[in-house]
Amino acid sequence: MNAQNHTLNTPDSMLLLHDMVNHTNALGPGTRCAVWFQGCERGCPGCMTPDSQPFDRGALVPVRSAMDAIASLRDIEGVTISGGEPFLQVSALHSLTKMIREQTDLGIIIYTGYLLEELRAMKDRRVCDIITGGADIVIDGPYIENLNDGMSLRGSSNQRVHFITERYLSQKDTYERNIRQTEAYVSEGRALLVGIPEKKALDAWKKVREDLIEQDGLLYMEGTATRCTILTQP
Repeated sequence: MNAQNHTLNTPDSMLLLHDMVNHTNALGPGTRCAVWFQGCERGCPGCMTPDSQPFDRGALVPVRSAMDAIASLRDIEGVTISGGEPFLQVSALHSLTKMIREQTDLGIIIYTGYLLEELRAMKDRRVCDIITGGADIVIDGPYIENLNDGMSLRGSSNQRVHFITERYLSQKDTYERNIRQTEAYVSEGRALLVGIPEKKALDAWKKVREDLIEQDGLLYMEGTATRCTILTQP
């Protein structure tokens, strides 16, 4: 799959957005804003966000609007970008990471189905900017369901955590723990699971998500309140 042949046909100043969560503790060090790009061609079996795959869904928003929303958050450590496949919208991804770098002191983590070697081989200046300092961490590789080993902050054991800058090197052990944290959000007809779930947790979420409603910041199922954060560990 070559990003230069399969980029989304959107204006350079626009981003096809799947979803955005202002505060999460399940996608990297500290409290983070999470941004999901819409559109992916891989169709990985067991993908936790299948709704992010179609190219005819999502909301087309100005990159500047996404940046303004991020900049308005005063209590986050960084931004995690996932999808979908972010590098299919390389212009928007480059613009957004550049704005974050220039206008804030936030860390940037990107999940991609491409291998780092494939990104380098694209010989695209924007891609090069991102993977040589536009992001602090790049987690690469497609999700492979039968390699889901329960390790923290990556979906399957083939995926690699690349520390592009030194920002998170002191927290390297965060990615080597056999513990996962998942957060569920339900509001206005929207049900979203945030984090890297174990397969059993993902299967359970798919089974019950339509039965969840929001009330006073709690999730309710069959009349029983369940808080949003779920920890899974041995």
